[in-house]
Amino acid sequence: MTAFKHLIAWSLAVFSTNLVATPGRTMHHMSASSREPFRSFRMLDAKLTLLSHQQSILKASLNRGYRDSGTTDAMSPSRIRASKRMSSTAAGIGRIAAALEHLYQRRHQPFGVRMFRILRIRARAVQGSVHAVARARTRSEAELAETKLDEQIVSLIVQFQAASGGYGATRCSPRAWTCCEPKRSEDLLQGEKVGCKWCCVQRSNTCTGFLGPRIPLP
Repeated sequence: MTAFKHLIAWSLAVFSTNLVATPGRTMHHMSASSREPFRSFRMLDAKLTLLSHQQSILKASLNRGYRDSGTTDAMSPSRIRASKRMSSTAAGIGRIAAALEHLYQRRHQPFGVRMFRILRIRARAVQGSVHAVARARTRSEAELAETKLDEQIVSLIVQFQAASGGYGATRCSPRAWTCCEPKRSEDLLQGEKVGCKWCCVQRSNTCTGFLGPRIPLP
C-alpha cells in the first residue's frame, strides 16, 4: 500500500503541470482532438486520484462490516455504495482510454493504439477486482481481494505514467509536434508493458510512436 500512495503522490505532483509551450488561452481555441492526448491525461489523472480516495472509503466500509464470526456483510449499504462508485470511476477511465485507442486507430498510429488498449484493459481489471471485494463474505476473502485490487490499481497507474510521464515538462517551439517516442524494452520500468518519452519533432512523419498536440503560433 505504501507503493500505491507514493504513486498517487507522484501523479498529483507531475500531471497537474500544464504544457508550458501551450498556454490555456491558446489551447482553449484548439479542437478537442487536436489537444489529445494531453486533454485526456488531465482527466485521467483526476479520475485516478478519485479512485484512490474511493478505495480508502471502500476499505473503511469493509473494516466496519467485519463480524465477530469472521464474516462480512456483502449487502452492507455503505459497501455497495462505495464499490459502485469505485467501479463507475474505473469504467470512466476505461472509456477515456478506449476513446484514445480509437483516436489513434483513425490516425493510423499503431503504437498509440497499443498504449491505450493496455490502459483500457488494466482499467477493466480494476473493475473486476472491485467486484471481487464487493462480493467477499469472509475476512480472508476480503483481504485477498483487497490485495489484488491494490495490485491492479498500481498496475493501472504505472501504465498511465508510462504513457504520460514527463508530458507536462515538454517545451516545444511553435509549429513543432509533441511526440511520444517508444522506450526500448530494456528501459521499461517494472510493471510497464510499453512506455514512451515525450519529445519535440519538427515533422509529424518523423515520430515513430504517437503524436500529441502541435504547438500553435503565439
